[in-house]
Amino acid sequence: MVKYTLDNLIKIYKTSYTAVLPEILIKKYLKYDPITEQLNVFGNNFYLKDKSVYVIGTGKAVKNMAIEVESMLNSKIRDGYISLPKGSFNKLEFKSNLKYIEGAKDNLPDEDAENTSIKVKSLLSNMCINDFVIVLISGGGSALLPLPKAPITLEQKTTLIKKLANCGADIKELNVVRKATSDLKGGQLALKAQPAKIVTLILSDIVGDPLDLIASGPTVENKDSPTAAINIIKKYHLFEDLPSSILSALEDKAHNRPFPHKNVHNYIIGSNKFSIDAAVSQANKLHYLSVALSYTITGNVKDLAKQYYKLLKQFCDYLNGNIDFETLKSDVSKLDLPVILDNINVLNTVDFKGDICLILGGETTVEVTGSGKGGRNQQLPLELSLLLHENKHCLSDHEVYFLSAGTDGIDGPTDAAGAIGYTNLVTDAKKENLDVKTYLTNNDSYNFYKKFRKGELHIITGHTNTNVMDIHLIVISKQ
Repeated sequence: MVKYTLDNLIKIYKTSYTAVLPEILIKKYLKYDPITEQLNVFGNNFYLKDKSVYVIGTGKAVKNMAIEVESMLNSKIRDGYISLPKGSFNKLEFKSNLKYIEGAKDNLPDEDAENTSIKVKSLLSNMCINDFVIVLISGGGSALLPLPKAPITLEQKTTLIKKLANCGADIKELNVVRKATSDLKGGQLALKAQPAKIVTLILSDIVGDPLDLIASGPTVENKDSPTAAINIIKKYHLFEDLPSSILSALEDKAHNRPFPHKNVHNYIIGSNKFSIDAAVSQANKLHYLSVALSYTITGNVKDLAKQYYKLLKQFCDYLNGNIDFETLKSDVSKLDLPVILDNINVLNTVDFKGDICLILGGETTVEVTGSGKGGRNQQLPLELSLLLHENKHCLSDHEVYFLSAGTDGIDGPTDAAGAIGYTNLVTDAKKENLDVKTYLTNNDSYNFYKKFRKGELHIITGHTNTNVMDIHLIVISKQ
């Protein structure tokens, strides 16, 4: 593998997650003028003169968001709570008007997170028309604001969600029930804070950026029908065993207040798209012809590797002159991939003879059948490398390099963010007595990359303090 290509892939990846670091996003999209006391958010102005400002935060990445907001607004902030995962908070180096509280150990709702939620509810319930609430949300926020709707207990709520998940309920169904049994989710936080004005800043960790799913949408109107949660519970034959507390809460219509749209403003300040756009810019600076192909990649890594191989074959055929541009677009459109076809047009408008960098993002899954150690972003490059090895003759004399990594710096239960694969990986691994198929079968991608080439292709960054899902970089180079 050419070292400069390896170095370039790492540079592009680091640029992709650095671009969505919470503190950088806050600085970029929030501007405050202390003289006029005007707060500008994405070009929209909010006047804070004679306003009392409160900050509520929930999620894995909100600590640095909150610190930056407080640094910007300083003494304007009167009070607030930042709900953070266990083990993520270090002592602040400045005096803060915000309370940073840990909870939700192992990303599971617990008593600590519930107690913080109670404090949040109490604070917001006393808002007046001259109050201004800034809400900060990132992935993991749902478990950190788990307050159930009375008279449901937290244990009853989490047990129901777990049973539904075990019965096969999908993420949207789980979210419907989660919102219906919660006192702050599904827009309830915004309702509790009325008549205050609310600005919510969101770092999205879900494919497609659905506002109602990110942390279960505490400041997003719940448009589910009143019977939606009950219908889902009945669908999975759990209705008969419902505790009376859950049944009474689901049948309570007292909470169905009109949503205060004029007072609530939700902004996505960071997402996978932001990350990929930064990667495209960096790849261009490194003299690649870069193409942002998708922000919404999902699916099992084994299936995705097959689709990526087909995609690569089509691009190699085009670059080698075996097919024309219209055929390339037609072939790519038939793949089981959510590609942005128009972005491919750059190939037909630029006279370019160098390497191409295809950039995609999203979040995949792994079917675990072995007892090894790994994660989706280490398994995927290995799966694709095997396919490239088995079909090398179909690549029309092109080399392929592939990086897959999480923007949060953590892949599965490992200390790695991801890994890099390439056309000749399987052949090179055999020279080190490493059998790729064996490691794949055992879901042991972590240990493969730890041993192979002395860990050179393992991407280890540590926690990046952000998360907008995964980045996939594919470099196609003429031999």
